[in-house]
Amino acid sequence: MAQSIVGLDISSRRLLAVEVEGYRGKRPTLVRAQEAELSPSAARDSEVVDILEVSDALRRLWKDAGFKSKRVVLGVGNQRVLVREHSVPEMPALQLRQSLPYQVADLLPVPVEDTILDFYPIEPIEGSAPPEMRGLLVAALKEAVESNVSAIEQAGLKVSAVDLSAFAIVRALTPSGVLQGTHTVVSVGARTTHIIVVKDGVPRFVRIIPTGGESVTDAVEPLVSEGRAAADSVKNRLGLEGVTHPQYAALSRAMFDSLNGLINAVRSTNSYYSGSEIGGPIESVILIGSDARVPGLPRAIAENVGLQVRIASPLDGFALGSGINTELLPGLSPDLAVPLGLALGGE
Repeated sequence: MAQSIVGLDISSRRLLAVEVEGYRGKRPTLVRAQEAELSPSAARDSEVVDILEVSDALRRLWKDAGFKSKRVVLGVGNQRVLVREHSVPEMPALQLRQSLPYQVADLLPVPVEDTILDFYPIEPIEGSAPPEMRGLLVAALKEAVESNVSAIEQAGLKVSAVDLSAFAIVRALTPSGVLQGTHTVVSVGARTTHIIVVKDGVPRFVRIIPTGGESVTDAVEPLVSEGRAAADSVKNRLGLEGVTHPQYAALSRAMFDSLNGLINAVRSTNSYYSGSEIGGPIESVILIGSDARVPGLPRAIAENVGLQVRIASPLDGFALGSGINTELLPGLSPDLAVPLGLALGGE
């Protein structure tokens, strides 16, 4: 049997996990996928708040899905994770890891000892002397990562690695070939959206903003009388398309206003990157995530950003195992980029 590993995405509303076999090969196979709902107080913006509830949910998740592997790759990525462009002297990876805290201490808004640091190398800086490497600095708050790890370990599982969710998204989409050229990937989650400029499969710029599908539901809920479930239904059925219709204009306008910050962030990210030293023209915007499919959102982004917008499927480039739940998979597939990419980066 091929070796397998599980990628786990923790959001404010659920756990979402996939088990992948052959994750080091050219054609990885998705063998199992499952979700487990969380109460609103269990996790906040990808950070575990109630360790006991989340560990219990993880046990149920493993049982319901029949996951064989207990090795987990955990994703991190919210407003409390700093990702910024940075240059470092060229040196072996181990030496860089040891020296990074001293290099970046003055750049961080919190004490360096309270963070977990990583550096994603992009390319050598031409003409630099001594030689330097351009890349992305990642700094995550240690306490947030530790609470997530504690919940996983209390469920009897082992954390094999921790990775930035934005990098996982790029890794998941790369096998399909959709990232050839320069594109802005917009992954709309529950409370967090990742905006990633990718050139030929390499992340060049990452921005994380605190808005997502739940923000849209928040905007609709006061305007309907049937509660949050009805507001969520209106979001997915009507979206922004009712803005010119008298009966639905208020609902669609509220949704558009809740997404206006996201749309502006995509536009400003593109402008910044295109005008930067390492930038260049961006060809299109690629949307992923179930909340990216809110009716009218792709068209609104296209009109406000001035680029072609398309929706990508995270499953392109993956084989499906014979035991995959084909009834459950369609509902989960739009949101699988993070856990799939985490599994592909497994150690």
